[in-house]
Amino acid sequence: AMPEAAAAPEPRAPQTTTLRVDQARIDQLMNLIGELIVAKNSLAYLLRKAEAGAGARELARDIKDQHAVVNRLAEDMQGAIMAIRMLPVSHVFQRFPRLVRDVARKLGKQVELVLEGEETEADKGMIEALAEPLIHMVRNSLDHGLEPPEERLAAGKPAQGRVWLSAASLNESILLTIRDDGRGIDPARLRRKAVERGMLEPEAAAALSEAEALRLIFAPGFSTAEQVSDLSGRGVGMDVVRATVEKAGGWVDVESEIGRGTAIRVTLPLSMAVTRIMTIECGGQLFGIPMGAVVESVRLPAAAIHRLRDREAFVLRDRIVPLLRLAALLELPAPPATAQEDAPVLVLRAGSATVGLVIGAFRERMEAIVRPLDGALAGLRGFAGTTLLGDGRVLLILDVGELI
Repeated sequence: AMPEAAAAPEPRAPQTTTLRVDQARIDQLMNLIGELIVAKNSLAYLLRKAEAGAGARELARDIKDQHAVVNRLAEDMQGAIMAIRMLPVSHVFQRFPRLVRDVARKLGKQVELVLEGEETEADKGMIEALAEPLIHMVRNSLDHGLEPPEERLAAGKPAQGRVWLSAASLNESILLTIRDDGRGIDPARLRRKAVERGMLEPEAAAALSEAEALRLIFAPGFSTAEQVSDLSGRGVGMDVVRATVEKAGGWVDVESEIGRGTAIRVTLPLSMAVTRIMTIECGGQLFGIPMGAVVESVRLPAAAIHRLRDREAFVLRDRIVPLLRLAALLELPAPPATAQEDAPVLVLRAGSATVGLVIGAFRERMEAIVRPLDGALAGLRGFAGTTLLGDGRVLLILDVGELI
């Protein structure tokens, strides 16, 4: 007899995620849907007028009026949906008192955790993306930042160390700060480690400012700990923290003072749902750049572009800013530059780095829902995602952090 085939395992039901929502926010959305139905009926009326032969000028006026109504409704609905997705950061912060207590006990350290701004709201997806980076950074402060009680007493500090975890709204962003009053980070030690590991030549390391040296902690695989700790390590370095934050559209920076402590600041957009972008042209193609990365736009005459150590740069308010060309980065055909034409340049920020990006032309600003790259585009370097333009074309969104 033929052996019976093993029964195929039943497919697992997709995991359901839930969200607790204030009834008033649902009611607001229902009211907006009612207004949207009225707007839909008005558009049907305009269609009948057009079919009946109404004059072009009268139709144009009516369409313009109706466009204003639909535009307002779209903005109001966007705000209502985003409000539904908003949660206080206390949903993440509430896990830290116990975490700090347990880790401090294992390390034999006395630690007080201070939570600030727990009522600050952010997108649910953003809050979930924050959890792991925050856990790693708090563990790092406890393990490597804070000194043992006897070392603190010898330095004239209280035996009990402090870690602050705070959140605050900043324009359209959320600012998270992880700060401790520990030993601080020695920039000289970071320079030395970078040279020992072959990351920098001695001359290049010596030329780094203190702020630039501190940012070495975000370099891939960089760690100053002599031994990897099972408490703060967990196979995740600060480079992974930085990558996670930048993938969510934010940036991370560090300040430290020897003997006084360290502060790591994470800036993130309030929402992952809708992104404000600027469309630009380069090599005959359109691209989008997140407005959160754009500091300003300028036009540079050829005489204002200088060469420094085989790289282009320009001076912006007494500061030397490196200059990159998008056409070269994406291997696109670049039109021949003429001395008479000013080059359109976007001044961009990624983390603490500021650069100028030469493009072909500025276009328009818009709000868009950015979709992650998938299918044939998955793994395409230098791009954060795609969105659809009004004419149905797909617009590639540049990943500023990866490009520069």
